[in-house]
Amino acid sequence: MMFILDSLLIGGLRFVLDQVVAAAEAEMNDDTALREQLLEAQMRLELGEISEKEFHQTERDILARIREIKGRPQGAISMSPEDKVSGVEIESWNSEG
Repeated sequence: MMFILDSLLIGGLRFVLDQVVAAAEAEMNDDTALREQLLEAQMRLELGEISEKEFHQTERDILARIREIKGRPQGAISMSPEDKVSGVEIESWNSEG
């Protein structure tokens, strides 16, 4: 009885971790936020909030990051039954100060 419960718990945990990995991959490979930043920089340039030099530096950085995303191999990162989770690092912060 205990073995069945343990295997169900581990199976559920593996499913959750696979879903977290899939969501992180999708976000990591999505360049929508970078394109929005580029559009925002163009608008700020047109409004005179930043100089052309600042815009070109921002544009160069954003386009380099977009090229980096496009150059990554696409594919799922998943855990096999032989993989072991050896530790988890958690970082938190307090928004009050």
